[in-house]
Amino acid sequence: MTDSDRRIYVTGAAGLIGSNVVQALLTDGHAVIGIDNFWRGTQANIRQLSAHSKFVFRHADLAADQRWFQDMRPGDVLVHIADIVAGIGYVFSNEWEIFQKNVLINTNVARVVSQKSPARLIYLGTACSYPQGMQRSVTSSVLSEADKFPADPESGYGWSKLIGEIEFRLVTKGSATRFVVLDLHNVYGWPCAYNDGTAQVIPSLINRAISATDGTLTVWGDGRQGRAFLHVSDVVAAIRLALDYDGSLSTFMIGPSSCTTIAEVARIIQAHPKIRIKDIVFDTSKPTGDIGRFANPAIANKELGWTLKMDLVAGIHDLVDKILDDRT
Repeated sequence: MTDSDRRIYVTGAAGLIGSNVVQALLTDGHAVIGIDNFWRGTQANIRQLSAHSKFVFRHADLAADQRWFQDMRPGDVLVHIADIVAGIGYVFSNEWEIFQKNVLINTNVARVVSQKSPARLIYLGTACSYPQGMQRSVTSSVLSEADKFPADPESGYGWSKLIGEIEFRLVTKGSATRFVVLDLHNVYGWPCAYNDGTAQVIPSLINRAISATDGTLTVWGDGRQGRAFLHVSDVVAAIRLALDYDGSLSTFMIGPSSCTTIAEVARIIQAHPKIRIKDIVFDTSKPTGDIGRFANPAIANKELGWTLKMDLVAGIHDLVDKILDDRT
């Protein structure tokens, strides 16, 4: 099967990452089959994509549905993005439910891989799967691919993603399916949830800043905790490169090589010309999660040719504009 004949199945196609990946793949000329159950992704996110002649959407619950993959062929590709993920408050309040659902999703997707033997499986992992003891500093907690084991993630979400990776390694071991893992740091961009309990840190802060009537933006924790924030366009670039990677490695750390504190993010939002925030206050009664982490992307740079492109200030300000437009 030639590259022009292969179909690319994208799970989580209606979410932040998935909808952007589908758009990019269609732009590249690929035939794409998108799968989502709209737990967090929305029909609005894929409305324009649905009109494309090379896009087919299938509504399915990956934890239980057995129909969405029936026409998959050995030369096709599976990009597995779907999982249950949300902001830190939701993650730590629903650890068992998130863990259970993600394990079910990944087990059923692994069964698909076993039955259909796609040519390539690209799995989006997470920095949350790395040991919590290595995520205690905004200045020195750099994560590399070799640091993942011995395993000690902080949350049920991190464990569920790591167990999924282990299962996919086992099911592809000795098979014709090429397995690639992209371990992502904190992804932001549009379209995203920003006004409910599942919203992640940057869109949640933007929404709070827009909604504030007293000129005050409240930040969870003391603001000194940080993350390596990764724009969705840079994730799309990594997936594009992973589709054709033929080197000997299988795991790649995808993220910036520096950490940005939540207080810095709040100040970037405050600096947007349409935001009217005078004061930033910190609520230390709220959970903070890991103190800090960032990426050593050297292997991704060398092997995939991936480099970070989006400037954080430009990316956040663009998201402010998108959320403002969506709220009107």
